[in-house]
Amino acid sequence: KNRFGETELPDIELLDTKLAKKQLSLKGEYTEEVLNQIKENLDKKQQTLLFQNRRGFSPYFTCEDCDWAALCYQCDVSLTYHYKDKQLRCHYCGHHEEIPKTCPACGSGKVRTKGFGTEKVEDDMALFYPTAKIARMDMDTTRSKTAFQTLINEVESGEIDMLVGTQMVSKGLDFEKVSLVCIFDADRMIHYPDFRSGEKAFQLLTQVAGRAGRRSTKGKVLIQTNNPGNETLLKIKNNDYRGMYDKEIAEREKFNYPPFSRLIHLTLKHQEQNICEKAARELALNLELQLGKARVLGPEKPVIDRIRDRFLFEILIKLERGANLKNIKTFVREQMLNISLSKNYKNIQVVVDVDYMG
Repeated sequence: KNRFGETELPDIELLDTKLAKKQLSLKGEYTEEVLNQIKENLDKKQQTLLFQNRRGFSPYFTCEDCDWAALCYQCDVSLTYHYKDKQLRCHYCGHHEEIPKTCPACGSGKVRTKGFGTEKVEDDMALFYPTAKIARMDMDTTRSKTAFQTLINEVESGEIDMLVGTQMVSKGLDFEKVSLVCIFDADRMIHYPDFRSGEKAFQLLTQVAGRAGRRSTKGKVLIQTNNPGNETLLKIKNNDYRGMYDKEIAEREKFNYPPFSRLIHLTLKHQEQNICEKAARELALNLELQLGKARVLGPEKPVIDRIRDRFLFEILIKLERGANLKNIKTFVREQMLNISLSKNYKNIQVVVDVDYMG
């Protein structure tokens, strides 16, 4: 409940972007409150941290006439537009290609970017505040051995007025003059389809907010959201970690997720979709015969069902706390090995996701 050195916790404000759109007060991707607060902070010679947990300039490159979208040929994801390199890139396999001047599907010249990442935030801020010194901290700007430390030193010395970054900027950074933190696209983190998404969003956004006002100046945090009444965001705003725990633990108990159960998450991968699906169905059936149908969920396609030209299917095994985990693990390994060695499913790969283990 208290910070080291008795420094005050920052004030957190939720800004309604949906309302701002209706009132026509949104400037690009930003509310007037965000832009005004950044200007005030610059005038006070204080530093600002801008958090957008998505790198690149724009996550989508599409045609306005026919809705064509630039997709990775190896992964079931859109290509991200990187302005500096003038490229479309896949953040999963590394594939990159040149930007088409016209739509490959219909020939229209109305090809546009949609959405925004750290690169666009940096570019926008340079337009709004041309005299400010702005830097970006993400995977694209910290590839060299010294880049990360150089950025840290420049912020600490006061050379940088605004630091734009992904979750790299959320943990462990302790800057004296950072008194304002602005968080964009918070809704995407909260609504990700995973039973831990609320917990992870609370942790990450609380950590980012904690970068503000770590010395004598009280910090302020502005979170842009389409839903300022969201329960998780309200718990972040009020620093109500106990309330967040009570909410999450009740949902976990209701739907029998960890810590009330243990999970084993299997992912099958193959270059041919039908082979991958057949192998996944056979593995799930074999698991059900021993473990029971109620314990085995799937197989299902994940949110992204093709990465590096391999199709994916997932199986989730949900075990009650009293289950003999050692014997069940041995049995699951045997079934995984049987599928992997089967002549019917040559080159099939079965992977256990240890992050899912309850």
